[in-house]
Amino acid sequence: MRTNQRTRISYKIVDIIVILISLLLLIYTGIRAATLSFTFDESLSFNRFVSLRFMDIVSYKIVSSNNHMINTLFMKYISMLFGTNELLLRLPSLFSHLIYIIFSYRIIRKASSPYVVLAGFLFLNLNPFLLDYFSLARGYAMAVSFTVVSVYFLFNYIENNKTNNIRWSLIFAMLAVLSNFCLLIFYVSLITVINIYWISSDRGIRLKDLIKKNMPVLISVLILVVIMFEPLRKLIKFKELYDGGNTGFWTDTVGSLIYSSLYGQSYYQIALEYAKYFILISILIMIITLVYRFYLMRWKIFSEKITVAFLLLFITCIVSVAQHILLHSLFLINRMALFFIPLFFIPLVLIFSDFVRIKKMKILSLSFLLIISGALIFHTISSLNTSSTLMWRYDADTKKMLSDLGTQVKNSEKTHIKLGVVWLFEPTSNFYRTTKKYEWLDKVTWDNYRTLDYDYYFLADSCMSFIKANNLSVIRHYPVSNSYLLKQD
Repeated sequence: MRTNQRTRISYKIVDIIVILISLLLLIYTGIRAATLSFTFDESLSFNRFVSLRFMDIVSYKIVSSNNHMINTLFMKYISMLFGTNELLLRLPSLFSHLIYIIFSYRIIRKASSPYVVLAGFLFLNLNPFLLDYFSLARGYAMAVSFTVVSVYFLFNYIENNKTNNIRWSLIFAMLAVLSNFCLLIFYVSLITVINIYWISSDRGIRLKDLIKKNMPVLISVLILVVIMFEPLRKLIKFKELYDGGNTGFWTDTVGSLIYSSLYGQSYYQIALEYAKYFILISILIMIITLVYRFYLMRWKIFSEKITVAFLLLFITCIVSVAQHILLHSLFLINRMALFFIPLFFIPLVLIFSDFVRIKKMKILSLSFLLIISGALIFHTISSLNTSSTLMWRYDADTKKMLSDLGTQVKNSEKTHIKLGVVWLFEPTSNFYRTTKKYEWLDKVTWDNYRTLDYDYYFLADSCMSFIKANNLSVIRHYPVSNSYLLKQD
């Protein structure tokens, strides 16, 4: 009785710790959403698509993989109703962070030990690369959050066998796909896992009954086909699915995700090898555990959340490879593969939840969780910043540069100026020109800045030879992005 009471108290303490960590994480992503300069992809989405009609956005009238459908629609209607402040445009991603925190915790809250619960929460939430996207107006954050919610409802179905949970799981999987088309491989994997669960639960099930069970699946497929057929056809036809890797799943998807998650820290080369070993060992642990459980339980194993979680990860990997082989599509890399983070850690946490129940393995398991949790805490704290994101560090100072440029114009006799930029700075410069109504700034183009037909220049450090050759004077150097605001002498 006393042991149960102590356990309940321990879980309550973990709940409080998780709430405090969650508040800190939300404050962090909220501050970044309010203060970070808009990035290349955010600005490109706003400049190209926000002015379009609803059907033009959904049908991909302007063909571009940069159009993350749900995010673009949010940007459109938020800007129409509330304005174009960066925080407002990024609110959907910020709200997605709250959803991700809540449902990632609810998935692992029933673990056998409060220590496993806390470690699992840290595993799922402490990743600086993932945190970047909860502060940006892109579809990746929503896609990852909807994926976690979909898994949550799938687990609920396994617990109570209520068909409504399957419907909700499919709905959120569909929303994940519409947030970012890369999630199609998760959607296909989810449908596969659901059917494996049904067949293994009733091995004598008739085809007619299986089809009847699949009615919600078929309806969701039909809805996605209607919405996505034309956009996908256009993206393929105009070769817009150009971003990705062509080497292999381990190198491109896993390797790029590990590298990005290390966030460019000075210790990344050492950590890179340890992270790869950690993933390989974790996968080996999953496989050995499931093979052993299958030996003991046979087909009953497929009715367990551990097995379902592992199958979601394993089949998603297989679908990714099969897609590359059969359709010659590129492997997902870095931000496109973010949803693999929860798909990897959920089965790992559930397995260790079982390990700590075994007396001989408890100390070793808890030590493993403690070491990984400590490493994640150290790494996340080391990576905290409110100045830039990993993928768009070059845009960290574009907002500040335009403010400085405005001051320069006020102190000069000119009423209109032309700004020459490299292509990296064009979308965000035009975003702020439009949203902040910089009427003194002509539309920014990047195609011919070398003609010297400009009043001012905003150039990257890579343009230093051009800067020196043409005697451009530096008004200000921006160290975070390593860029320069310049003018002709």
